[in-house]
Amino acid sequence: MSSFSNILTLAESRTSDLIAIKKSIILAKKSNGHVTVLSTRQKPSSYHRWLNKTKHNIGEHSEQIERLVSFAKQQGVAIDYEIRDEKDQVSALKKQLEHDQYDLVIAEHRKEESRLWSFDGAEYSRLLNASNTSVLFVGEHKWRNNGNILAAIETEENSLNHHTFNDEIILKSSDIAKLLMSNIHLFNCYLENCSISFRENMPTLEFTQHLDNLTSLVKAYHLEDKYLHVEEGLADDVIPIQADKFDANVVVIGCGEHKGWLAKVKGHTIDYVLDNLDCDLLALKQSNLH
Repeated sequence: MSSFSNILTLAESRTSDLIAIKKSIILAKKSNGHVTVLSTRQKPSSYHRWLNKTKHNIGEHSEQIERLVSFAKQQGVAIDYEIRDEKDQVSALKKQLEHDQYDLVIAEHRKEESRLWSFDGAEYSRLLNASNTSVLFVGEHKWRNNGNILAAIETEENSLNHHTFNDEIILKSSDIAKLLMSNIHLFNCYLENCSISFRENMPTLEFTQHLDNLTSLVKAYHLEDKYLHVEEGLADDVIPIQADKFDANVVVIGCGEHKGWLAKVKGHTIDYVLDNLDCDLLALKQSNLH
């Protein structure tokens, strides 16, 4: 069974493309999974009621969503469409997650509209914090067959809990790589110790240690050396650069557990990385691991 068999997709009316719904249908069809499309009809505040103004997130896109859902059903995809009356989409997400269990939440992201988008700035972090499961942020980047999945692995900790989390990141990265017919690449990054001297064009001690740690970690998965990468720099900068280098379909990161170089890949850093990525990002949460 796929790790992404029961998908909750957030419909957002500011896009006419409905990217999240379309990509969730692709995943569900490949995994024989189920999709629930969730729209939010925002409740008016007292002030808006006084002004006789009500904001609806669904509006003109409701019919388009229904047509897409109907088409997916005709293609054999198990899909439902639900509408919740809540103050915002994050609140609707929380209520839906209380009602049912899901393997994955899918939400749209468009960096070029970050100031207008409903998940701009800290809103991406709010959504991630509100979800009790993994979140896949998707944009206009098309998934290519024979593409690449890039998973960020942090190897500085040695606790059993941390190793379990890294194993889960690798396994779920492998799952989505199989669904999207992609290769999986694992990478780690580090900050060079300025006190260490090294010869030009020679591997540094820091690089060698991190590569050895990464190689040891993935030994059981029989990955070739060409799929293992270690880069110097901050995660914020390295992740987008590596994603561009490998033309990644999806970047996979773990959130909520790391204390090493991925420690800041949460909160505002998630927003920063998203706004600098040209591909999709899958954020895995430790609380969802068993």
